[in-house]
Amino acid sequence: MAKDPKRQQTDDMVEDNAVNVLDLLKEDHRKVKGMFEEFKTADAKSRQRIADETLQDLEIHTQIENSIVYPAIRDILDEEETVDEAMEEHHVVGLLIKELRKMKATEDGFQVKFKVLGELVEHHIEEEENEMLPEAEEGLDLEDLGRQAIEMKTRLSSSRKRSSSGRRKAA
Repeated sequence: MAKDPKRQQTDDMVEDNAVNVLDLLKEDHRKVKGMFEEFKTADAKSRQRIADETLQDLEIHTQIENSIVYPAIRDILDEEETVDEAMEEHHVVGLLIKELRKMKATEDGFQVKFKVLGELVEHHIEEEENEMLPEAEEGLDLEDLGRQAIEMKTRLSSSRKRSSSGRRKAA
């Protein structure tokens, strides 16, 4: 059975052990920004798939940042308020994701709520990439954090795939 190309790329990165966590985070940022854009012009049938993938990617990304990246940044930045604000933005993103998970992409209000989520995520990415990450970059072990992030991403992605396929079978 052929291996998923995305999974193979992630496995290769873990084996190489030389992934910069900032590159990984920025790659995630570009991907979700692209999915929000794709959602805007997608037909009704495609919107659910795009939304589901976006929400899953955001959940995994925020778990990685909250568990691995932000604690490391908090240890080296003098201003804890920067990390606290980012964590609060993650909290709000999580609330919107929970609401969206209870809806279908075809329901009234879904598109507006998804758009607001996209705007919040866009704002968060801008602050993170232009302020917090550059300030913290010098003090972080970027490769070690990258290795931890990829391991966590792989673990979370496979456990979510298993649980979503189980839900589909039960339905």
